[in-house]
Amino acid sequence: MSGARSLQTVVDVFHQYSIRQGEIDLLSMSDFTTLLKEQAPSFLRTCDRNRAGYLERLFQETDLNKDKELSFEEFTIVLSKLADDAHRISHGSERCGPD
Repeated sequence: MSGARSLQTVVDVFHQYSIRQGEIDLLSMSDFTTLLKEQAPSFLRTCDRNRAGYLERLFQETDLNKDKELSFEEFTIVLSKLADDAHRISHGSERCGPD
């Protein structure tokens, strides 16, 4: 898959979840939770990320303007965590680094 196509896939997945409720191009907490549970279950199963409150804390930390929704730009903070996890997997490294 080319880099441009890979990035378009990321945008498409974001849009798939951001249109479910509320403003288009913004993820609610519910949208965010569903996206991660459906698209990144391995990420959530490791490093005690499935503990109570983890997704809420991650959402709050990522919601930079505190409007209780994530823009695509804010979501890229979470995307960087997912990419780091995938990179660690590719090297067979410890997945529970800084989070």
